[in-house]
Amino acid sequence: MNPASCAYRTALVGYFGLLVLWITWSTALSAAKHPPKALILITSTLPLLPPLRGLLYNRRTTFIWLGLLSLAYFIHGVGAAVDVSERWPALLEIGFSLSLFGGSLARLKLDPNA
Repeated sequence: MNPASCAYRTALVGYFGLLVLWITWSTALSAAKHPPKALILITSTLPLLPPLRGLLYNRRTTFIWLGLLSLAYFIHGVGAAVDVSERWPALLEIGFSLSLFGGSLARLKLDPNA
């Protein structure tokens, strides 16, 4: 397995990990003090859906945008990790966002022509 495909798979793990985490976090793990669960689900997962096609087709510009988008999820994870009741999902969000960022960056560095 070459390093570019390894970076691509790392970005895929980070992307789908964030997607699944946010679906479960906003439906099953959210507390009653938050706004409606549907609103949280829409605002948290909707930014992840447009880059899906470009990610699956391994397009270069998609990885640039996913790297930038992953930083927003990283910032949210750091802020949510302060709350004790949401610490584990927040740490998972930090890990998945770093995986998406690192995989996107490595994919852009290792395969500049694609």
